[in-house]
Amino acid sequence: MDRIEIINQWNLQRVFQELERGNMRIPRFQRAYVWERSKIVRLLNSISMSYPIGSFFLWETDTTMEAFGRDITEFGFPKKPQGNYFMFILDGQQRITSLYVSLMGKTLNGIDYSKICYNLDSKKFKIPQLKTEQHNIPVWKIWDAKEYSNLLMDYAKNGDFDRMQALKECQECLYNYPISIIMSRNMGLEEVVDIFERINQGGKRLSLFDLVHATVWSQDFDLREKIKDFNNEKAISLFGKIGEEIFTQSLSLNIKHDCTKLVQLKLTNQECINAWARTIECIRIAIDYVKSLGAQNLSILPYANMLAIIQHYLYIGKYNGIQPIHTKLISDWFWTVTFSNRYSSSTLTRMNEDANWISRIVAGKNESRIFSISLKADDLKRVRMNTISVVKNGILCLMASNSPRDFDNGQVVTLDNTNASRSNSKENHHFFPFSLHNTFGLTANEANSVLNFAFISKRLNGTILNKKPSRYLTEYESATDKIVENLATHFISEKAFESAKNDDFNAFIEERGKTIMAEINRVCQVQDPHTIAPIIDEDDIENDLIDVDEDNE
Repeated sequence: MDRIEIINQWNLQRVFQELERGNMRIPRFQRAYVWERSKIVRLLNSISMSYPIGSFFLWETDTTMEAFGRDITEFGFPKKPQGNYFMFILDGQQRITSLYVSLMGKTLNGIDYSKICYNLDSKKFKIPQLKTEQHNIPVWKIWDAKEYSNLLMDYAKNGDFDRMQALKECQECLYNYPISIIMSRNMGLEEVVDIFERINQGGKRLSLFDLVHATVWSQDFDLREKIKDFNNEKAISLFGKIGEEIFTQSLSLNIKHDCTKLVQLKLTNQECINAWARTIECIRIAIDYVKSLGAQNLSILPYANMLAIIQHYLYIGKYNGIQPIHTKLISDWFWTVTFSNRYSSSTLTRMNEDANWISRIVAGKNESRIFSISLKADDLKRVRMNTISVVKNGILCLMASNSPRDFDNGQVVTLDNTNASRSNSKENHHFFPFSLHNTFGLTANEANSVLNFAFISKRLNGTILNKKPSRYLTEYESATDKIVENLATHFISEKAFESAKNDDFNAFIEERGKTIMAEINRVCQVQDPHTIAPIIDEDDIENDLIDVDEDNE
């Protein structure tokens, strides 16, 4: 109970005193002040009617957290507290700021809040629309002791005791309105951030990126705008817009050599400015590298977080590409991270571990980083094209990296702008056409197996349409003597080819699954798939293969 206290004896005067003494501060991750005057009027009217306006959630900590605060320069509050502690506003910043600017008659962000008035006849707060309207008293004059005394004297001289009484009641209400404070103490920054993320902010929870963005923002460095500009570059937009969190992870790794939540929140504006140009250049090179491993589009990159690790290798090594001595090390890491589902939980912690490995190989300690897998060929049958699955994306990368060729003429399929995660992309093809799944006695899920998928050109896809494999494969076999060679680029063996010519879906899937599983074992350095010790539970594989329809995401 020493970690939290409910305080009910505070009033607005006490809150303002704590602000003006520098004791109460706004955390850097809080949003900027955005309330309109009409919303403040509603808040003040709630107070005048003795309605509750909610509690204010504060975090008390020592002065070592000074850099955690954000100043509203227009107010001129002292940066050093009068005491030896700070109280950071975790929830209620907008309400506290609103009450302060209106009752003190401040101008903030170009808006004059001194125009908010209290009408002594209607006994309501309002923003006067007509200059001729009588007895609208600026609320700051009611709050200011000297101005309030002058107003009382004026109404007393005129014998207007009813309005004088209304003025008194308004001032007493504002001065004495009870404020409920929830004070948290003896908590670390990481706990406080977790609390803040759990507090609903206007119907939308703040993400970690929102917090970091606010922390490092300045007029000459807006991280969100920087990321937007980067993603709008043509080459990047063709690959796929990179998530904001990848940039904060990358910056944190490059600057702090750590990307956990707490460390990301300690990034500073100047650090990010200094590291930004090189970081995004490294992200560009990292994108080019994952394309060489088959991830031609962000939609089939197993984990976007991989980009943060790869760019970190480039950043700390001051490289402009993967060094020959490291090519196999990083390739092995890429594939085993994918098929071990490494980043499916404890992502930031595991990224830190991998980043430490990156530091070691850059320093000349060329140790392998290979993660065991527990996949089997039967597992692949349950991976569907219309679900979100790391294993599916890994298989698609393998397919794309194998330079797939059209079945009929052997031309390499161009995949620069593919979106393989969705079934309507021009390069996507069901080997056994989906439109015929009832004819083959297949369920929709069976027909959507990743093992029934191939990358082919839009031209060939339009030619095949809804033909059975027995028909179109026989046609292509007659037209070229390289059809077996062409199909091999899709991991379709001769046995699978023969099964497809017989329209035997199950035999085709069985044989192709064996071939793709053999390729997975090869790239993951599995010497004996029957004796390998998995590092993940079977439940992790099951979770990755859960059917999540992308159209419903």
